[in-house]
Amino acid sequence: MPRPRTPAGQLGTIQFTTLADGRIRARSRIRDDAGVIHPLKTLAATPDAALELLQRRAAVLSTGFEQLLSLDSTIAEACDVWLAEVRTSGRVEVSTLEGYQDSVRTVVVPACGAIRLRELSVGRADRILQRILATRSISAARKARAALSMVCGTAVRQDVLDFNPIRDVQRLPSSPKRQSYLSPVQIGIARALMHAWRTAPTDGPRPDARKLEDGMDIMIGTSARIGEILALRRSDVEITGSAPTLLIAATLVTTRQDGMRRKPTPKRARQTRRVTLPSFAAAAIRRRLASTGVEPDAYLFTTSTGRPYSVSNFERLLRSFVHDNENALHQANIVVDEFTTHIFRRTAATLVEQAGGITLASRLLGHSSEAVTRANYVVTPEQVDPVTAVILDDAIGRADG
Repeated sequence: MPRPRTPAGQLGTIQFTTLADGRIRARSRIRDDAGVIHPLKTLAATPDAALELLQRRAAVLSTGFEQLLSLDSTIAEACDVWLAEVRTSGRVEVSTLEGYQDSVRTVVVPACGAIRLRELSVGRADRILQRILATRSISAARKARAALSMVCGTAVRQDVLDFNPIRDVQRLPSSPKRQSYLSPVQIGIARALMHAWRTAPTDGPRPDARKLEDGMDIMIGTSARIGEILALRRSDVEITGSAPTLLIAATLVTTRQDGMRRKPTPKRARQTRRVTLPSFAAAAIRRRLASTGVEPDAYLFTTSTGRPYSVSNFERLLRSFVHDNENALHQANIVVDEFTTHIFRRTAATLVEQAGGITLASRLLGHSSEAVTRANYVVTPEQVDPVTAVILDDAIGRADG
């Protein structure tokens, strides 16, 4: 009767031999994922050590990589393996990797780092995430869920876990959608306040305040993010024709590893787009061109030393303006807590959607899905268009007096 075939990835019969010097030799063979049999031999001081070494070499042959995880590995150890996998893959931006690292260090490891993979059931994972939700925030819980899911995915790929337990936990709530945008009247008020703030006598000059007005007009006129606006160079704008345009093809990012740099795509590469400028945004672009260098790669927003103006500097300038004008903004019914750079992008999306529909708004924002635009950017007014009453009256008939 023929000897049973050794399954792929499984060691055959293991033989131990004690050598003259006292060391233990372990011998076996393994069939790799291609079906090829490989003889294995290891030497160690004890049978257990020889067996462990044999199993590690077998894992490399059967899977193509060294088995770094086991059911006894802790979540913290599994996080290290996953982060190393992400780091060497080259598929994510440095900023994304640093976000993963921060989430692991500040949320995941404190919450469950000592738990072993064999102990991470669906129920326990759900309780961990619900505890993070209750004690931290929606954002922290959602980031922890994403990180744990990818960690467990690594364990599944290494044949340590049979399934990913995070996929069956209950859904976490979404972060509350911000509901405010600037009406045309409010935009005019904000612009006037910025001008007065910039020109008012102070204890010291505000040399960067002009950037605030221009940045707001360009963001509202193009729907671009603040990083994309600050990454603009002279070569990205065409202002001489009858229809001035602006190319959104890069963004500024800041990481601990690289500092500030110009990423040669927007937030996502598919969001590269050329936008025709409304007159107020074109005027702001002309002001920026007049204050920058003549080289094609000269940035439109720079510091006094000619370096790109950072996102943190712009946001700090905006916070300073909001602090000094909080009462006036309240009087204009502007939600002060939401008066950030993101309100300008949301304003562009909402105004365009109201006049031209969701498809045009989604295209302006560079989204691949109209659902993303609707869920995250367009603010739906409380008042439904009264034309619906006219339509129904015409369809069904008007009630007699």
